Amino acid sequence: LYILILVFPLSFLFRSGAINLNIILINLIILIHLISKKNVNLFKDDFIKFLLLFFLYIFVNSIIHFISIETILKSLGNFRYLLLSIGVYFVLNSISKKNKNTFVLFQSILIILIGLDIIFQYTFNQNLLGFYPGMCDENLMNCRRFSGVFNQELIAGGFLSQVGLLNFFLLHFIKFKDKKFAFTAITSFGLFLFIIILITGERNALLIYILTLFFHFYFIRKLILFIFLNFFLLLLIISLSQFSDSIKSRYLLAIDGWNVTNETKISKKIINSPWSYHYQAAFELFLKNPINGHGPRSFRFKCKETKIEKKLIEQDDYYLGYRSCSTHPHNYMMEFLSEHGVIGFLFFIILFFKLLFKLQRIKYKIYNENIYLTIGTGSLLLAIIFPFKPSGSFFSTFNASLFFYIFGYFLYYLRQIK
Repeated sequence: LYILILVFPLSFLFRSGAINLNIILINLIILIHLISKKNVNLFKDDFIKFLLLFFLYIFVNSIIHFISIETILKSLGNFRYLLLSIGVYFVLNSISKKNKNTFVLFQSILIILIGLDIIFQYTFNQNLLGFYPGMCDENLMNCRRFSGVFNQELIAGGFLSQVGLLNFFLLHFIKFKDKKFAFTAITSFGLFLFIIILITGERNALLIYILTLFFHFYFIRKLILFIFLNFFLLLLIISLSQFSDSIKSRYLLAIDGWNVTNETKISKKIINSPWSYHYQAAFELFLKNPINGHGPRSFRFKCKETKIEKKLIEQDDYYLGYRSCSTHPHNYMMEFLSEHGVIGFLFFIILFFKLLFKLQRIKYKIYNENIYLTIGTGSLLLAIIFPFKPSGSFFSTFNASLFFYIFGYFLYYLRQIK
């Protein structure tokens, strides 16, 4: 179990098959342990009980809205993510400080190597394995997305913003001989992480990075430092954009595109953006069945029936790629509203506020390692599920695996607080 959890971040390099295989093996070990040892104390935890109820509702809703046997099995399979969190908790609760440091060292090396490979791809237009960047022109030039070893799955920024920030917080408690070296090493790692996320061109990953810092500094009561740090990071983005067309186009020009003086124009741009079309379709579906939505993974099918989609088909925007239909609505709130109704939405929003209020209650406790790491991992979780930002699908293998891997750390450090 220790080895499986140790190499879990590495499995993301080998796509969903490797991630799911690792999770299945972790689940089997955990289930055998629970059955043989009859260790059910962890299931008395409020978060675990809440998530069990959450997943049970998703499963029952998949039966009510029978779409296919595959959908029902996938909804049942969501329970594997909770067992992943429990697996992370059991390992952290059972190993020595030295072995915990091995986790941090392994993840640090992995993140640095992925980052260096992305820099190589950015510089030479292909990475060390010969993979090309994404969102390029027809001549594979003027590329705007860089994912390194993840190839055409443009998820490098998402991976680095989550596993990288988790590791950033854990680095603070590695025992360095020299405190000045420790400060330099940790600061450099955080800055390196920020620059690589910028290079990937994943705006959502950058938002997770900034939101995590905001929540972190808020809960450690040093919000003024966040303001100064944010100012520095903004200057860094502006400076790097002078030498990088991809950074300029993904961040500064994207912002400049909304910078219009006419209020009517900016409201029209928002309404006619691809994200708005997804949200309009999702909300329209919600209104059709507000209690429990249309069932898991239904948006990709049901969106074709919406008025906004039919309207876009009749307009030129549809043929330019501006449409409401996709595999998911690109926002967790809208996903739960359209697919699971008010009930599913309440589960999601309660999860967010349970995390928020838990951190609020511990921020005035006597400061120690467990408090710091609970706040750090909790801040990261809040940033990942922040309701008002764009997102992928909550229960996709990539998103759910990362979230509940980090949640296992949060659960462990939370339960260490006296």
